[in-house]
Amino acid sequence: MKSDKNDPFAYRSQGGRLELGSEEGDNISAMITVDDKLICITRKNIREILMADNVDPDRTNSKMNHNVQNILPYGSDNEFVGRTFQQASVLFKEGSLNKGISHNKGINISLSFLKEITSLDNLRRNYIREEETINSSIGKEPHAPNLPNLEQKVKGFISNTDHACGLIMGMSNLFYPDVKGKGWESKLITKLDPETQKDFIKFIKSFEVYTTGLRRMRNKIEHPHGELKDDLFDIVNYKLNPDNTISTPAITYESTVYNIPKIKVSAFMESTIINLVNIFESLMVYLCSLHTESFAGDERVVASIQEDKRQDSEKHVGFQYQILWTE
Repeated sequence: MKSDKNDPFAYRSQGGRLELGSEEGDNISAMITVDDKLICITRKNIREILMADNVDPDRTNSKMNHNVQNILPYGSDNEFVGRTFQQASVLFKEGSLNKGISHNKGINISLSFLKEITSLDNLRRNYIREEETINSSIGKEPHAPNLPNLEQKVKGFISNTDHACGLIMGMSNLFYPDVKGKGWESKLITKLDPETQKDFIKFIKSFEVYTTGLRRMRNKIEHPHGELKDDLFDIVNYKLNPDNTISTPAITYESTVYNIPKIKVSAFMESTIINLVNIFESLMVYLCSLHTESFAGDERVVASIQEDKRQDSEKHVGFQYQILWTE
């Protein structure tokens, strides 16, 4: 079909060029559709490709070009990207899971989780930079150090973890619509066969205290004089000790059901991020493994990928589908 040379919008149906990488070697690792949006993962970034017809469907502006919008300054070289969003794009392929499970929603949840985790990691990085600057001045200043607004920084970090925990629950809810709200972890266990799914049940029990504990801390922060008023949540700034040493900022949480022994704030932030990513990735893998759709009568399973067998563009994607061929 010939294009109309007089049509000012003809260029929208023709080939073109978009710069997606931010630097030399920032190659494209994956193209993923999320909510009818085309998302491009490069080695260093995640960007959305904005087609002119999607932005201007009524074709009111003939000068509008295709464009690119930055989503996150993290790409497939980043572990968080590979283990969450990119991993989901592999497991939530249309036709791979039982009917009724939305592959689009699974990928969407994973992208939202990635945004929360990278936000938490930015809070952690900013905190560490500030602490390192203060640490470098210890002994050079005549007074004991103090990290400004420490309480607000710690409480803000913990409040944000609740968003990530909500998306972990959302992943379970995608497979089991009535698994939601308080105690969703226990509700998920009731959906599983205690004989054939022992490992999955054991995994859920291994993180249940942790995720409920993070929610408890968040509730204590938001309602300090509520039903958790007897819980002890202590945030200690730099402290001058009797032996003339300086202790770096630390937190403690004590309750009848959940406790965090005194831990440095920086260590708490780092371990929280690692734990949340581990839980999200493993939960996604377990759930997808239980709900695979067979291929031409043969069983489809989720299998781990050895690191030396992974493509460079998917070096942090640890799982893929395999077909157990009968012939």
